[in-house]
Amino acid sequence: MSERLFMIVGSFAMKAGMDKGISVFRVEKENGGLVFLGHFLKDVNAGQQCPGNLPGMDYITNECRDGSGRRGGGGEILTVRFSAGDGTPEVVSRVSTLAPQPSYICLDKTGKFAVVPHHVSDNYVTRIVKNGDNSFQAVTEYDDGALVLFRMEKDGMPGDICDVYLCPGEQREDGYHEAHLHSAVMSPSGKYCIVCDKGTDRVYSFRLDHEAGKLLLADCMQAIPGSAPRYSAVHPDKPLFYQNHERLPLLNVLRCDEKTGRLVWAGSVSLLEDAEMAENWSGEGPADLVFSENGKYLYASVRTANLIVVLRIEEDGTPILIQNINCGGKNPRGLCISLDGRFLYSANRDSGNIARFWIDDDGKLHDSGVRTEANLPGNMKFVQTC
Repeated sequence: MSERLFMIVGSFAMKAGMDKGISVFRVEKENGGLVFLGHFLKDVNAGQQCPGNLPGMDYITNECRDGSGRRGGGGEILTVRFSAGDGTPEVVSRVSTLAPQPSYICLDKTGKFAVVPHHVSDNYVTRIVKNGDNSFQAVTEYDDGALVLFRMEKDGMPGDICDVYLCPGEQREDGYHEAHLHSAVMSPSGKYCIVCDKGTDRVYSFRLDHEAGKLLLADCMQAIPGSAPRYSAVHPDKPLFYQNHERLPLLNVLRCDEKTGRLVWAGSVSLLEDAEMAENWSGEGPADLVFSENGKYLYASVRTANLIVVLRIEEDGTPILIQNINCGGKNPRGLCISLDGRFLYSANRDSGNIARFWIDDDGKLHDSGVRTEANLPGNMKFVQTC
């Protein structure tokens, strides 16, 4: 059977009573069209996806507190295999991540390890503890801000958890800030993993010890207080990371020293052409970041403004803002570029559609006018079967 290409769209539905699951679309390679095939896995709140180690395979985070319906137990990673015929998904593995709300899954370059950060929540419990002198006190406990390392099996499925790194929260004047780990990406060499923490406004660098199966803290950079570092995108062939914030329409450039893992700020650029809007920004800010295959262009979504941002990447890695364009809907959470580089898709969650854009030779976008209905689209990935 000849290979087929599918787009898997995760529904992001944190609130009770909202439709969850994933939608499967067949991709028409000639014109980039999306043909709806079905909605599946309606118990899964699809936080993010990662293409699997094998053809037709996809990893999906179930961003919840108790993925299998039990009380407690954290979220899950699902390994899903899609039929080459009609794209029907088969869940071949559901693995607990131990901590609540796994928000991302990142494979290392060898495919032998997967790093899973957890967004968790601001929920807490208060326990009464008896002290050694027979007095009593109240102790407040929060979810662990956990970065979990899985060893991957040869069949492409997550195996044992081989290491866990617990990122600390922080007590500030305005209260306790819990660690909310949101994304993880690997450096070009595959030696370091960069993790954004929205809760404590930190960006971490971890060295992945392949022999021992361990995550070793290499560096911790403090971001702008209250900015909530959200996503990073790594340049295809430079040791540069482009990192955004949930509460600022700003893109930072970070350089990672491949010998030590030390992070160095290398510049920033506004994501908005409207300087007044940028200066007086309020609301939810940037979401997804995606590079063109050649690394010459970076695309970003800005949610409250309903914009897609196009940045040209200079030879030294400097980003230059060249376009703001309407996303074709409301609340653009996820972006995806077609495998042939001709189209960019925007998952507009609140308007329930996926907008398709042509990518011009200069990296700029123009709107095709095509909208495809989708259920609360929050993230997208292509899966190719054979």
